[in-house]
Amino acid sequence: MQKIILFLTIAILSLNVYAQTDTIPPYFSDPTIPSFTIQSVDSSWITKNDLAKKPTLILYFSPDCGHCQLETEELISNLKSLGDLQIVMITSRSIEEMKEFSDRYLLQKFPSIKIGSDPKRFVTRFYNVKFTPFSALYSKKGKLVKVYKDGIDFKELATLAGKG
Repeated sequence: MQKIILFLTIAILSLNVYAQTDTIPPYFSDPTIPSFTIQSVDSSWITKNDLAKKPTLILYFSPDCGHCQLETEELISNLKSLGDLQIVMITSRSIEEMKEFSDRYLLQKFPSIKIGSDPKRFVTRFYNVKFTPFSALYSKKGKLVKVYKDGIDFKELATLAGKG
């Protein structure tokens, strides 16, 4: 009898070990622009509803990330080739760090770029961001087109954004 109880106990425990947790990011099941709320440099709030109906790049970054800094420089140098693309740069870092980053790259002079802080980390969880920079391209209808987990291919982005 003790052997049966021991066997059942081990069997139950092993099932718990092998049980899978839901690790699929929400953007797989909801391939539309997420309903984010971010605080901009001027402390106003930006939401999904504030976006124009045109191709959109959500770019999640960290102000102190070297790759994010390089990608921002490349983004700025490629803006003309990206046509009507609107860019929403989002960080979970403080407003002060975000503002310093925005000022360093003069992001306020580019009308196609919005930048904001997501202190509740909604965007981080929605995309299950592991590394920065992380980007997601959406069509003008708000449907997911492409995710860039390892940096943006700007030639491809220009082509995909043009298809809107």
